[in-house]
Amino acid sequence: MKLLVVESPAKAKTLTKYLKGFKVLASMGHVRDLPENDFGVDIEHDFAPTYVTIKGKEKIVRTIQKEARDAEEIYLGSDPDREGEAIAYHIASFLAEKNVHRVLFHEITKNGVLKAIQEKTSINEHLVNAQQARRILDRIVGYRLSPFLWRSVKKGLSAGRVQSVALKFVVDREREIATFVPEEYWTIKAIFAKKDGSTIESSLEKVDGQKPKIGSEAEADTIETRIKTAGGWCVISVEQKRRKENPLPPFNTSALQQEASRVYHMSADRTMRIAQALYEGKELGEEGTTGLITYMRTDSFRIAPEANAALRRFIAQTYGESYLADYIRTYENKKGKVQDAHEAIRPTDVTLTPERVKPYLSKEELNIYTLIWKRFVATQMKEAEFNQTTILFGDTKESFVFRRSGQVMLFDGYRKVWDRAGNGRDEPLPFFTEHEEISLECVSKEQNFTKPPARYTEGSLVKELEEKGIGRPSTYAAIINHIIERKYVERLKEPKGALGATDLGMLINDTLQQFFPDIINVKFTANMEEKLDAIEAGEEQWLTVLRDFYAAFERTLAEGVKVIKEKGRKRVYAEEKCPNCGARLVMRFSKKGNRPFLSCEKYPDCTFSGDIVKEGETIHLSQETRTAPQVLDEKCPTCNALLVMRTGRFGPFKACSNYPKCKTIVRENESFGPCPVKGCGGTIEKRRSKKGKVFYGCTNYPTCQFVSWYPPIPGRTCPACRAAYLVEKKSGVSCAICGEKVKE
Repeated sequence: MKLLVVESPAKAKTLTKYLKGFKVLASMGHVRDLPENDFGVDIEHDFAPTYVTIKGKEKIVRTIQKEARDAEEIYLGSDPDREGEAIAYHIASFLAEKNVHRVLFHEITKNGVLKAIQEKTSINEHLVNAQQARRILDRIVGYRLSPFLWRSVKKGLSAGRVQSVALKFVVDREREIATFVPEEYWTIKAIFAKKDGSTIESSLEKVDGQKPKIGSEAEADTIETRIKTAGGWCVISVEQKRRKENPLPPFNTSALQQEASRVYHMSADRTMRIAQALYEGKELGEEGTTGLITYMRTDSFRIAPEANAALRRFIAQTYGESYLADYIRTYENKKGKVQDAHEAIRPTDVTLTPERVKPYLSKEELNIYTLIWKRFVATQMKEAEFNQTTILFGDTKESFVFRRSGQVMLFDGYRKVWDRAGNGRDEPLPFFTEHEEISLECVSKEQNFTKPPARYTEGSLVKELEEKGIGRPSTYAAIINHIIERKYVERLKEPKGALGATDLGMLINDTLQQFFPDIINVKFTANMEEKLDAIEAGEEQWLTVLRDFYAAFERTLAEGVKVIKEKGRKRVYAEEKCPNCGARLVMRFSKKGNRPFLSCEKYPDCTFSGDIVKEGETIHLSQETRTAPQVLDEKCPTCNALLVMRTGRFGPFKACSNYPKCKTIVRENESFGPCPVKGCGGTIEKRRSKKGKVFYGCTNYPTCQFVSWYPPIPGRTCPACRAAYLVEKKSGVSCAICGEKVKE
């Protein structure tokens, strides 16, 4: 029996179908890593890493070791990239005495799997070193920079080498939008008529030979008046040309994430999870479990010759020879050198059309598969052809020139399969000849304002990361996920799919940019990515890269520490002073980091806190909390100090004036009668959940766990169980205890 170890159970299930005489196990991802609560890198001894078995993976490791003892041969089939190579390396490390082979599954089909087994190889030390170098780099940056955030902002924060640059993109865009000043401009349109009565609308192109820049209504009025008094309108020129449009390349990782974000507002992480499932295999009825797409983490646009040959046969048979490209179309990556170990993302079998696999896929899986299938098929189809017409209209002196363009599709070509929304609409124009006389029917002017740059979506952020050389295909989704999970960036409801920087994210970015601008910047991070690529290609030694990085990093770190000592921590202050003591109010964050608030700089000596109101980059104390807490003539039941009336996120409440030494809060809940649970003896009071939602619960909690989202109807009891807790819902009146519906 031979042993094959892969990452996931889904992948293992598909491979079992194709490999007889193999025992296939799943490692469930990485089995070893740097320690969770320790630095784990010995800087003094050439950055020697200390790897430990990941918590919870001990049983998996023992199972693999047990099966390996009796196996004739051992194959490691983790994903064919840096992370997969590292997984294979770490599994091999505790099978040291065994003959271990590396297999690379670029597609999980019968032919692809058997070919990979036949072409077994050894673990690629260059890929392992590249992954190890990245992991150590990230550990050094995280462990050395994060403590500065703890001291400057709040405990528990983290600073990532790559994530912090992605955060900077979002913060910079947020500030561009906040500081954007709209500029007024006016556009002028005219409607001209032919002698046969047909009309055409066109836009003002030139005024006195120049591109018009109309910045006010007065200017627009002047031009409008001149146009109306001009005479002798005619067609200046009619230009027609045939235009061909080529299909886009097949998907690589970033292009797929961008398109899924654009069309379905799907997160990069969700897109990759779905693509992973399609790659590892789906149950297709009688055909069994089949991998539907090639490996989904790739920079490349390359397609295997045999795949292109099968695609061209499919196009000719399905759409006809007239739709088949005259030559095998290939695509090059604009960035030049890319990681070309894998093909582009394509269907493993082009005859598995979206219609054929639809019954076996979820809606999201079908959406992603359809995108991949259509984009791939379009690559070997003929160009779409258009007849494009541009007409210029003008007065006798040509003081005013108007322009109108339109196009008519002559042949749909690849657009028969791939046509992005709105691209297929024709704009046929009336027939005109040069020098043809026309009449001016009407002129209209419209006020416009320039718009700020759009917020990033996950798709456009991936595009920005790729163009700037930040991260790689396997990391884009993780980078974005990290800054969202840390609450540095949030997904906005409007516009849908947009990303916005939170107050916490802005403060962290400003802190890092103030103290460590030479580390958290695009150029430095992109250069490190190139170094990691060079390690993977065997062109750089990983230890040399780490030594050079660490020397520069330590210098920058020392400079940052010096600045912190000189200027102190980075703080954001409100415009108002503390109502209690007159000191400055500083922005702080709740324990979860998702709610900023203002508190006195002299805390804990002064315990004043209040809500924030933002006006652009300026923060204010909310009107409700601008006055000092009202001291009450009541004593704290815990320490006998006076109570004060404070205002929280859910309104006013009574609290001890001796806070934070005494954290007593006196609740004055409205009573809604006795608890309906027999023998309880408690009363029902209005309460709030952690998220602020109102509910009604028993005062004997946790002994009595009765709760209701609805208050009881006064004076009503259930005719079935006699409980005094009837509630009114949209569906009618019912009992909160037995659920009996009560007829009115």
